[in-house]
Amino acid sequence: MSAPSNSNAIAPAGTSRFSREAILFACIALLVVFFAFTAFLSRMYHHKTHALADEWFAMGEQSFQSHDVAAALTDYRNALVYSPDNPKFQFHLAQALAAKGRGDEARSYLLNLLSESPGSGEINLELARIAGRQGAMPEALRYYHGAIYGVWDSDPIAARWRIRRELCEFLLDRGAPNQAVAEIIQLADNTPPEDVEREKIAANLLLRAQLWVRALGEFQSILGTDGRDAEALKGAGTAAFQLNQYSRALEYLNRLPHDQAEDPKIREMTEICRQFLESDPYHPGLPADVRAERASSALAAAEARVQGCAAKLNLSLTDSSAKSDLQLAYATSQKMKMEWSVRNLRRFPDRVDDAMSLVFKMENLAAQKCGTPQGKDYALWLLGRSRGAIP
Repeated sequence: MSAPSNSNAIAPAGTSRFSREAILFACIALLVVFFAFTAFLSRMYHHKTHALADEWFAMGEQSFQSHDVAAALTDYRNALVYSPDNPKFQFHLAQALAAKGRGDEARSYLLNLLSESPGSGEINLELARIAGRQGAMPEALRYYHGAIYGVWDSDPIAARWRIRRELCEFLLDRGAPNQAVAEIIQLADNTPPEDVEREKIAANLLLRAQLWVRALGEFQSILGTDGRDAEALKGAGTAAFQLNQYSRALEYLNRLPHDQAEDPKIREMTEICRQFLESDPYHPGLPADVRAERASSALAAAEARVQGCAAKLNLSLTDSSAKSDLQLAYATSQKMKMEWSVRNLRRFPDRVDDAMSLVFKMENLAAQKCGTPQGKDYALWLLGRSRGAIP
């Protein structure tokens, strides 16, 4: 009688081992596929989020360039949703916030960025502009210098020149010429002489800061390259005028094109230069009779100026008991009328100095009491100042 079959009988050893290994390999293969698929999905997700971030950022840039700052703010914020730690996106959001007048919010972003990149020229510049708009002058100066000496990705020399120019204009616009002087001089020192356009910018800033000698030198340098440059002629004429170099100033101003020469300020300077040179009895090489005629004409003009000023002040010039400086100066001119006639000034040229001293005194007293003179009187007042007779 045969033994009963056993359904639970143990399979041969080789067969059992093969089944376990097959299952193990299958599981490993499934895990590999699963991880590969997960990695693929992850890459796809990150790629998609980066793509969305870039798209929103590009839209923000377009909105900002179109001066639609409100839309740009929304776009930049959406970009940061998909890439919250992106410093480029944060920086541009801060720029948009600043442009919208939300300086404190922008400053918060920028300070966080600056803590990560303390040498960034871009971040320092934005902080400087915000501080400037808020009237924080010391803070603005600190950040401007941080920007000037900071790190720039491309053409750092040009960037530093541009920012120093901005700082110079900022200081001049804020009524701080003394602080601007050192910056403007550095700007001029770092301007390549072959770069005429930038040299003009530096020269005009020197002019605004009333650095007349240096400005004149810069404009003359430009004219050495192009003697017909209208901007340089105007600048050189203005600087020479302020330095009391009226003959040189007139030379530059007379070379201006007609449309430039018709500018009211240019015409005024040109006319003053002409009157100054025509009134000056001290001009080198003048014959004695011309010196005498000019001194006599100056006396007559100064007396008329005093008379007009006295009438304005309701002041008598014939009152013998009068003691004001204006009355006494006029009385002296009347007393010396014969001695300082044209005939006597020709015969005694040494009297011209005394006559002109009184002219300068009368013109200055009238200016103090009745305001800035006009026309020939102003030319005589300038002549007195140029000779140290008028402070």
